[in-house]
Amino acid sequence: MWKRSAIADLEKLDKKISRRITDKILTHLTKNPLELGLALRGEFAGLYRYRVDKWRVIYSVAPKKELIIILRIEHRVTVYES
Repeated sequence: MWKRSAIADLEKLDKKISRRITDKILTHLTKNPLELGLALRGEFAGLYRYRVDKWRVIYSVAPKKELIIILRIEHRVTVYES
């Protein structure tokens, strides 16, 4: 499941980068989101991040529903800014 914010983030990126991130999410992250991602701490506790080059995919997991919710996709420098 993709939040509108994540879709908007992808639309801002170059198509080649956007495609690469989407492919990584669909081919890798969806298979094992809890082991491939890194659990975040502090104010982002309960969320995970997945790295694709300089970009970070922020997501949450509902294991009982086997659902990944993609929240944001941003450059590593700005992704954790409020």
